Amino acid sequence: MRSDLFPTLLVLAALPLATRTSAQTLTTRRVASGLTRPLWAGAPAGDDRLFVVEKGGRIVVYENGVSAGDFLAIGGKVSKGTEQGLLGMAFHPAFASNGTFFLDYTNTSGNTVVSRWKVSSTDRNRADPASEQVVLTQNQPASNHNAGAIQFGPDGYLYVTFGDGGFGQDCNAQDLGTWLGKILRIDVDSGAPYAVPPGNPFVGTAGALPEIWAYGLRNPWRSTIDRVTGDLYIGDVGENTIEEISFAGFGQGGLNFGWRVLEGTNCRGSGPCGTLPPCASSVYTPPLVTVPHAGTGARAIIGGYVYRGCAIPSLQGTYFYSDNSNAQIHTFRYDPATGIVSNQQDRTAELHPPGTQSIDAVASFGEDGAGELLIVDNSGAGSGEVYKVLPANPTAAASAQRNGSGTNHVCYVTRSQPILGNLWRATVDVSGHAGATVAGVAWYDAPLSGVFLKGSELLVDLGGNLLFSDFQTVSDATVPLDAALPCDPSLQGAVAYTQAVILGGGQLELCNANDLTFGLY
Repeated sequence: MRSDLFPTLLVLAALPLATRTSAQTLTTRRVASGLTRPLWAGAPAGDDRLFVVEKGGRIVVYENGVSAGDFLAIGGKVSKGTEQGLLGMAFHPAFASNGTFFLDYTNTSGNTVVSRWKVSSTDRNRADPASEQVVLTQNQPASNHNAGAIQFGPDGYLYVTFGDGGFGQDCNAQDLGTWLGKILRIDVDSGAPYAVPPGNPFVGTAGALPEIWAYGLRNPWRSTIDRVTGDLYIGDVGENTIEEISFAGFGQGGLNFGWRVLEGTNCRGSGPCGTLPPCASSVYTPPLVTVPHAGTGARAIIGGYVYRGCAIPSLQGTYFYSDNSNAQIHTFRYDPATGIVSNQQDRTAELHPPGTQSIDAVASFGEDGAGELLIVDNSGAGSGEVYKVLPANPTAAASAQRNGSGTNHVCYVTRSQPILGNLWRATVDVSGHAGATVAGVAWYDAPLSGVFLKGSELLVDLGGNLLFSDFQTVSDATVPLDAALPCDPSLQGAVAYTQAVILGGGQLELCNANDLTFGLY
């Protein structure tokens, strides 16, 4: 990663890919501002808050769109060099019940620490500052190439990225005796402080560290896992010529992405690293997409997410990425079955915020509790912002598919209208899901009005659309889609709970206009 990653903006230029500028179907809305060098934003699945990680060691929490102050401040523990700081955050899959989360930061000695933390027992918007338990550490030979992306996969394991060690350490990425230049996979729910999953590719391999999941990486600063498929997308920052997005399918460990023999598709050779397979060797996994530096202003690729939210069904399966140096935002789709990358689009103009706001230096993407996409702009001190990607036309109705806990679910964008008082009716599109049943319903106290997100189970936009997401398996009821049951009139405007009824033809009625979670299997 280049030494001036965080503060600056280079001249914009179009990528020389098979790209096209998309029609105006998207927009962005600022959801956080006044931040100092934000590097990541997100939330646990199903949580209505937003957590923003700042480079200097602060995590700010937002509730109902308003800052609730510092969730945690560890500035005294963190080194603050150009590519150092508090770099990553991951919520335990059972965060809602156990309050456990993990951080990746460089300590005051400049070395990487991954540690476990707990939420305060008395305030859900504060972490317990005394709860840290170190999971692993890695000595860093230089101040750059620290990577810092951490994320749980659908297998329940924590994936941790490391750069190659920085200047003059290029051989580390091909050395299985070090974590540098690797992605690790560890089990933080077993062992002390962790266990090695028995399915890791180098377990039992002489001279190889068993935590290693993938290798041959230069600086995988932002790498993410598709919440539907479990596939791993890796944004690996290049050196002098090429940036790249690489891919590993779910459960596909042991891949070698080629650095430093290859920079993207550019053959460099093994240089001082001794005898290594030649550039054309099948041992190396080529990238999905490369971005040359020449003519683009690209210098530090920012890997993003595969979109799996409900607000923009047409984007399901679309991968977003950017570059910190030129603030361009691009998308593509990838089909692992065919190996084809398609629909490459330049979304920069489309996602430009309204009015005088601007996205100048993308440091990261993120997902909120409903799986909607966030863009982190880490402009100068006090001017960092987080934007949410939204449909430009919020009244369009369509259906979409999502995943939770490794099981396929369906989420729906539907048109809804008030029928009588607090009784709302929404048409649920179940096309393509013949025989689906409502697995369960759960009740939440959350009024349907205006633009609002509550518990990420239900979003209502100004166009009157209901968006169901973040499914939970509950046992309150099992109702076939063709069941015809009446709403109880006594619930209207009187009781703070929702009665949900599935009518013939897949029509859903919400009584008392409160929040509902349901899953279709």
